[in-house]
Amino acid sequence: MAAAFELAMLDGVEEPVRRYLAHVVAPGAQLSASWTLTMTGSIRVRARLRFAARQVLDGASFTWRARVPSNRLRPLEVTDFYRGGTGGTSGRLLGRQLFADTGPDVTRSAATRAVMESTMVPATLLPHTGVRWEVLSENAIRFRRPEVGDAEPVTVSIDALGRPGRVEALRWRADKNRPGRLVPFRATLSGERAFAGITVPEKIIAGWVTDDRFEPFYIARFAQVSPGADL
Repeated sequence: MAAAFELAMLDGVEEPVRRYLAHVVAPGAQLSASWTLTMTGSIRVRARLRFAARQVLDGASFTWRARVPSNRLRPLEVTDFYRGGTGGTSGRLLGRQLFADTGPDVTRSAATRAVMESTMVPATLLPHTGVRWEVLSENAIRFRRPEVGDAEPVTVSIDALGRPGRVEALRWRADKNRPGRLVPFRATLSGERAFAGITVPEKIIAGWVTDDRFEPFYIARFAQVSPGADL
C-alpha cells in the first residue's frame, strides 16, 4: 500500500515552496508512484478539434492517449509519450497509422512536457520524488528533475495561499522551415478540484509564447484523477 502524505514531510522545505505543496496535497493523500487522469478538451491543429483523453504520468514520464472527436465513432486516435529518454507522437485513423515520430526533436520537446505536467498531479512534486526546488520570489518557484536530462526547469507562479496560476518553461520546438530552438511554453491554470486528496486545476489553457504573445492551442478540463496507472 502506498504511503500517505503528512505535513511533516515538508519539514525543511523553503517557503514559498512549502506553501504551494501544502495547498495542493492534503494530509492523508495516497502517495502513488503513478497517476491516471481523464480529461476532455480541444486542440487546434489547423482546425480546432475536440477530444477525450486518458493520461498516465509519474512526474518524469507520461503517456497521453486521445480520441478525436469525443463521440461514439472516435475515428482518430493520437498518442503522445515520453519514457526512458525517448518521446514520440503517433496517430491512427480507423485503426490505420497516419503518422509517427520518435525523432530527437519530438523527444526533447516531450521531455520538458513530462516535467511540466508534474503540476497536473502535484503529489509528484514532493521532496521524496527527487525533484529539486528553488525560490525565485515570494510568488514564483522553480523546479527541475535531474533524471530527465533533456527537460528544462519549470517555473510555477502561485498566490498568497499557494494556489498555482501559471506554469512556464523553455521547451524545444522544431518547425518545418526553422531549425529546432528553445521557445517559452506556458500553461494558465484556473479553478481547482480535489481528487483523492490532491488539488488539481479545473481548467488548463496551454500554448507557445512568441514575441511575448501567448498563443494558446490546447484546452483541457479534468474529469477524474486517481492513483495508479490505467490506460
